[in-house]
Amino acid sequence: MRILKWLLLLTLALLAGCAIAPAGVESGASPALDARSQPEPPAPRLEHPGPPTHGGQFWTAGHWDWIDGRYQWQSGRWVAPRPGQVWQAPVWRRNGERWQLEVGRWEPDRHESAQPRRR
Repeated sequence: MRILKWLLLLTLALLAGCAIAPAGVESGASPALDARSQPEPPAPRLEHPGPPTHGGQFWTAGHWDWIDGRYQWQSGRWVAPRPGQVWQAPVWRRNGERWQLEVGRWEPDRHESAQPRRR
């Protein structure tokens, strides 16, 4: 009987060290993004956008995005200009041991504000 108790305690102690992922969590989830597990982004793809869908639009080139542990291409698109703003394309930069995507964004046009205003 004494041996049975020790075997039961030993079994419980061994099982306590096992981890079970909660429902909805995939084992083998993508590792932290660093230079060791995330390779340098590939060169941008050459895109042939064709004509704009509406007059006055301009092309914002596609870019690579890091999704589910791998690079996936996000196609470019035609967009309408925003008065007084310029488009800054997305760019990958190395930050220490990590690759970081600076997403595309609209920024104020510094050249436009430098021009004198008409009265």
